[in-house]
Amino acid sequence: MNFLPGPVQTAAICLSAGLPLLLLCYARIAALRGAGRRFRSGCLSVAALFVLACVALPGQRHLDDVIGGFFLLATAMMLCYILFSLLAWGFTLTLLTALVQAGHPLTSEQWAAAYMQGGDLGTFAHNRLKLLIGSGMVTAVDGKLTPTAKGLAVAQLVKLVRFSTGLG
Repeated sequence: MNFLPGPVQTAAICLSAGLPLLLLCYARIAALRGAGRRFRSGCLSVAALFVLACVALPGQRHLDDVIGGFFLLATAMMLCYILFSLLAWGFTLTLLTALVQAGHPLTSEQWAAAYMQGGDLGTFAHNRLKLLIGSGMVTAVDGKLTPTAKGLAVAQLVKLVRFSTGLG
């Protein structure tokens, strides 16, 4: 019995380790504007390199090695996505970054203006509401807001996670 990864799995492990570095390199490319586009481009590049490795590596191909390599790479992409999204879109971290970039103490109104690049707390709240409506978690009917089934499910999931982690 051999517990060492096959060549394709080894390639998947190496590509998994290289994905964050590739994302760092893609951050320097002006044509890839937007964190989501950079992340998708990085994942597509790594997936293409994995397919190339499956074809180009010498030796015998075993279906279980290819499937195992695929799952290793997919797991790395999901882990990287979680970390990447917290850094790129993390609401709390973005608020903290706006406060630090100001370089001096701010009122909550000034903080919201720094975060919204000139907007006030109303603009700030409207922006958050647009995200909820755009994601399909809230609907606006006759000027009134109501959660959708998706919104209710997400709220229940958040409640469950908070309860299970001792946060609420």
